[in-house]
Amino acid sequence: MPPLGGNPDREAAVALLTTSCDDSLDAVYTVAPDGPKGHLLACAYERKVAVEEMRGIYAAGGHADPGLTTGAYKLRIAYTTERGPGEAVVTSAAIYIPEERRGDPSPLVVTGHGSVGSADICAPSLEDPDGFEKDWKSLVYTFAGDGWIVAQPDFPGLGTAGVTTWMHGPDEGHAILDATRAARELFASGVLSDKNALIGHSNGGHAVLAAQAYVDDYGAAGSVETVVALNPFWLSNAAWGALISTVGNALIDSTFLALSMMYFRGHLDAYEGPDHALDAFLPDKREAVAALLDSGCWRTVTGAETGPATIGGAQFGADLFIPEYVDEVGLCGFNGMCDTPLSETWRERWVADRPPVLTSTPIVHITGEKDDFLVPGYQQCGIDRLEAQGAPLTVCVEPGSNHSGVVPDSADWVRRHLAHVLLGEAEPEACAGQEVFAEAPTCNLPIPNGLLPTEP
Repeated sequence: MPPLGGNPDREAAVALLTTSCDDSLDAVYTVAPDGPKGHLLACAYERKVAVEEMRGIYAAGGHADPGLTTGAYKLRIAYTTERGPGEAVVTSAAIYIPEERRGDPSPLVVTGHGSVGSADICAPSLEDPDGFEKDWKSLVYTFAGDGWIVAQPDFPGLGTAGVTTWMHGPDEGHAILDATRAARELFASGVLSDKNALIGHSNGGHAVLAAQAYVDDYGAAGSVETVVALNPFWLSNAAWGALISTVGNALIDSTFLALSMMYFRGHLDAYEGPDHALDAFLPDKREAVAALLDSGCWRTVTGAETGPATIGGAQFGADLFIPEYVDEVGLCGFNGMCDTPLSETWRERWVADRPPVLTSTPIVHITGEKDDFLVPGYQQCGIDRLEAQGAPLTVCVEPGSNHSGVVPDSADWVRRHLAHVLLGEAEPEACAGQEVFAEAPTCNLPIPNGLLPTEP
């Protein structure tokens, strides 16, 4: 093993690993896929994150410190994951190793970050000054600062080669599960136990719910004991078609138009290849669409003044998407009339992004009572789908929480839940449920909300 340069923090972290972790930070994002799924491709030590820095994230967001007790060493890694069977891709990830760990050996917590944008600089592991850190840092620090070893994948194409396949169930779900493999290749024998928890917020909630569905067939290193989804996006993916339809003009805004652009570009890249990633868009808008999506992170691409409106005043789907998408794919999403080859293709892809859940791996679904982005009525659409498929589901509602605040606000209960299922400690009191609402929400999508695995 080469000398570690006299950095005691680095030495403390590397002492727990099977590797000297001496790759450059840049190398993490440039390696090619190799070896089986979950194979570690690169490892770089970055820094120690002091507990005071973690606490500062909560203060900056107007939240109380949720009881953080320890700093953590941060590594960046890359590993092989799979899109389809035998179709290897790369994802980067951050690993946080607390100075004082919960459990010896320690369970592994894998976190799915919320939407950050699709440009490479948005990859959470990079912590680029121009990136977007509003939600993912509180998600990671909630658990790393409580002593849990945390792995957080960036997801394929975010920082690494290729286009970000935002909301693509196979890419995101597989990357979550392969993090369990990469971590156990990274850490020395005896550091990690064989237990895992998967915790995701918003789009990361989509990622961990997809991972839950894939556990039996795709596998993981160790057992998945619990899946916690905080304000997840699990309503019908047909929404991405409905929003770009002419009828959807009444529903769309700059945020959802930008997300529709991300969704279709990423999925076309995944299913049809880089040469077709922009096929959904008007020929004279394709370069501008790619330039916008690659220009910045969440606030830039979704902003009313900095987002789609900068592409020739784009306000609606028809301003950016070719007529076949607006009419055929749009109406398929809006009313379920999927009677052309193109619309049937996209219906199948929407279904693929909602794989059938397992009845064997417990799920905790946490809704923020005051979420005004993925509102409780949207959350109920996802809950309805999970319940209809027999998911072993616990439904929690965090009183007073908005979309981002649900992470720190639920931290105390979630960490006690982890201690119970991963370390055998006392079970926490039951979480607050839908009695928090004056009137229990119902699914309020203006499109059909599929409940069966064969429906979007």
